[in-house]
Amino acid sequence: MRTLGIEFNDASLTGVIDGKLAFVEPGYAVFPDGHMLFGREAQALARRFPRRMQNRYWEELSEDPLSIALGDAQCAADLAHGQLATIWREHGKDCEAAVFAVPSAWSEQQLGLLLGIAHEEGIPVAGFVESSVAATRREYPGCELLSVEARLHAADLSRMQQDGQVALADSHPLPGLGVERLERITVEYFASCFLTQARFDPLHDAASEQALYDRVPDWLQELTRAPTAQVELDLGSDVGQVRLERDALAARITDACQPLLQRLRSVLPAGRATALQVGARLAAFPGTLNVLAALPDVAVYALDLGAAARGASRALSRPGGEQIRLLTRLPWDQPPAPDAPATSSQPPAAPTHVLVGSRAYRVDARSFSIGTELAPGEYGVALDSGTAGISRRHCSVQVEQGRLTLTDHSRYGTRLNGHPIGASAILQAGDVIGLGEPSVEIRVVIEMGPDGT
Repeated sequence: MRTLGIEFNDASLTGVIDGKLAFVEPGYAVFPDGHMLFGREAQALARRFPRRMQNRYWEELSEDPLSIALGDAQCAADLAHGQLATIWREHGKDCEAAVFAVPSAWSEQQLGLLLGIAHEEGIPVAGFVESSVAATRREYPGCELLSVEARLHAADLSRMQQDGQVALADSHPLPGLGVERLERITVEYFASCFLTQARFDPLHDAASEQALYDRVPDWLQELTRAPTAQVELDLGSDVGQVRLERDALAARITDACQPLLQRLRSVLPAGRATALQVGARLAAFPGTLNVLAALPDVAVYALDLGAAARGASRALSRPGGEQIRLLTRLPWDQPPAPDAPATSSQPPAAPTHVLVGSRAYRVDARSFSIGTELAPGEYGVALDSGTAGISRRHCSVQVEQGRLTLTDHSRYGTRLNGHPIGASAILQAGDVIGLGEPSVEIRVVIEMGPDGT
């Protein structure tokens, strides 16, 4: 029985038939000239027609009215209906059923909407499988298991249970760390190369910007194969040739991944091996796998594109009739991963001091306060009250359960390595705490003995 497995990730809806990749279509819709386009065709016109483009309708799947109607589409569900109908018409004609791998963030109402759209199009649905569960097909013995996948506008960090089969324990979205942002960072790097090497800014108009975006997948592929790539772009009256460097792009991508690293630091079990599955969309950007692999006691496993669609297809292969189920637990169907990587005999030592200017302050279980005003007898450092954006008690640092934790108490926000931390973050030696404008930087260091301990 031929089954079409579809992974509903708005960065790229991915379809698999008989285990083979059938299509990869981004969640884009454009209405440029009285005719609605979806997927790759729409993405190729998105920069030319930004006011006639939508790419949030899968993330915001509902029947609520769009802020601006797109053609005859009045709500996100109309656009989702149009794209799913197009996909089934092109790829489902020889299939007897469809299986859907869906994000954990989707509500029952959104799943119901998707099912209603499928029924209206005459698509026999065998069932739903949560995407991170569908993509996890083997056990990682002796490891904690985490999974991270990028959608178009956010990433999802999921914690998986391994108890004879795989199950979703919990999942947390990371807004802002999506494919759209990473593509934008990549395009800005590519554009800077053309500006400095060819004296041409491809972002100066919509046509050349679109041409640059169109080349992103190919040039990323070249940079995965070699540390540099010589590329060219049609500039109209001329052809610009520039040299791209993988390390330069990786540095920018690594900086954008700081919120993910902060979140991972807070959930990684100290002194225990962790297997981290990374989705293909995130792994495609240089620097992501290396920066994740540098986390202590973490082994990184990059998943293939379509992993969730393949996993969903093997789990469900017959129409579900009246009872459509959402599976959040599946048995393994592949051999276990190799033995867990060796862990350090002891958890990494927590930083011992914060460096403010030229003075180092030891941190311990006491709360070390940072702000413009300290209470009598309070341990910490008082900063210049004339610096904008610093509260009287702005943030604090202290050792908790063997880890050094930074906690924000301000109304302005505290930055870690250039990124806002939210409520708190785990610190490592080498981190830079930033607060105020212009930024006051406080470095996190570790005291070393003469023998290196």
